[in-house]
Amino acid sequence: MSEKLKSVIETAYKLCDNLEKTDVWDKANTAPAREIFRGELFHFLLNLSFADGKITGKESLFIEKYLGYKYSVKEMREYAIANRVYGSDFTNKLPYCFKAFVKADNNINDVKETSKLILSLYKLLGQEFTSCDGNGQTESFSLKLFCDNMQDYIDKTFIDSVNMTFGNLAEKENNIAKPNSFTSVSPSVDTAKEENTVQIQETEEEKEPEKTLEELLEELNTLIGLEKVKEDVKSLINLVKIRKIRQERGMDSPDMSLHMVFSGNPGTGKTTIARLLAQIYKAMGLLSKGHLVEVDRSGLVGGYVGQTAIKVNEVCAKAKGGVLFIDEAYSLTVNRGATDYGFEAVDTLLKYMEDNRDDLIVIVAGYPAPMEEFLNSNPGLKSRFNKYLYFEDYTPDELIGILKLNAKKADLVLSEEAEKFAKEFFTRRCENRPANYANGRDVRNFFEKALINQANRLAALDSINDEQLTTLETEDFNTILL
Repeated sequence: MSEKLKSVIETAYKLCDNLEKTDVWDKANTAPAREIFRGELFHFLLNLSFADGKITGKESLFIEKYLGYKYSVKEMREYAIANRVYGSDFTNKLPYCFKAFVKADNNINDVKETSKLILSLYKLLGQEFTSCDGNGQTESFSLKLFCDNMQDYIDKTFIDSVNMTFGNLAEKENNIAKPNSFTSVSPSVDTAKEENTVQIQETEEEKEPEKTLEELLEELNTLIGLEKVKEDVKSLINLVKIRKIRQERGMDSPDMSLHMVFSGNPGTGKTTIARLLAQIYKAMGLLSKGHLVEVDRSGLVGGYVGQTAIKVNEVCAKAKGGVLFIDEAYSLTVNRGATDYGFEAVDTLLKYMEDNRDDLIVIVAGYPAPMEEFLNSNPGLKSRFNKYLYFEDYTPDELIGILKLNAKKADLVLSEEAEKFAKEFFTRRCENRPANYANGRDVRNFFEKALINQANRLAALDSINDEQLTTLETEDFNTILL
């Protein structure tokens, strides 16, 4: 099987060479397509390896044999952590080259062969990798999720092409021959760029009725917990209101930075507040679009010289008119060396912020102590991020409120006994709160596991009434361990 795998990888590299000749490929990329593709395969294998929490010597040798990267287990682990090449966030992000292959296929009218070949390579590579030191269930599950996401992207892209999401290809159908694969496509083929897709999606979102400032403030007030954050947000809004009134009356108004630092544990509502702020500032006339673009280190830092500045400017351009939310921002500055471009990302970000300060707000977020180190890593950061919002951990009552809200959205209720059990569970959880407790995410995981337990319980019954379908019972909770 190893010779077959090597052959498929080499074929994919050749396809990468052809991909560069199409208009799909961004000519601003300074590295060859095959090198970027090889790096993405490396990240993919690191993510699989990290699924069970460890990287083994056999996995390291596998990567060296098939991809040519010679790293020790320790070096790979440090690289994976620094670049966040693990977890559900990575699994849900599709590789750049894969998306380019799909779009190249799409441009020549429903030719999927190349996309399928690349997907097959990921499957084959992942299967060989997960079995090189014993077939781990966790790794196999991560592989399935990743490949399912790739298949969904292929399916959605070709469905969207029929609906003209990527351009009016239907009008061109009679004028373009259908080759067997995009490898024969000349560079002159009209290609739907990824930036155009983003612009189309934003246009569709703008068609939805915009909420008034009063409606947005009401939405803020109805959020569970976050009382201190709500007060701070209202103070910011009042500050902006008064500044705007002074400007309208011709009075001097000192320059003010609206860039912010959100600090706190995961699952405490930081992204929710950032999204609301974007809409609120749009309603107040401070931002032209009011959308939120969320990104982490992997979306800003490149793996090659010259790639980082391009990625940062692209992300900032998409966020212009709204809020750029950078999660775990301190990961940009944890390493300083010739092969790490996190500091370059910070320098490029600061310049873009300065050049577009009237229509872009940047929010950096993460754990309190590392965020302080991050702000001290560059003299320009502290001067621009002078507003701090601290997000406290939720109380047991607030966690139960979030649980009941999740249930309500799913057309479910908790029985009286189940609610009592859940409250006792989260009370104990908060009393023995682990470091970096996940708060709302912990509740979401608890709820999702309860749904599985309920399904298993009900499936064993001969008949099921509506009340049973819409009620979570104590037995759906009491086997959950988080």
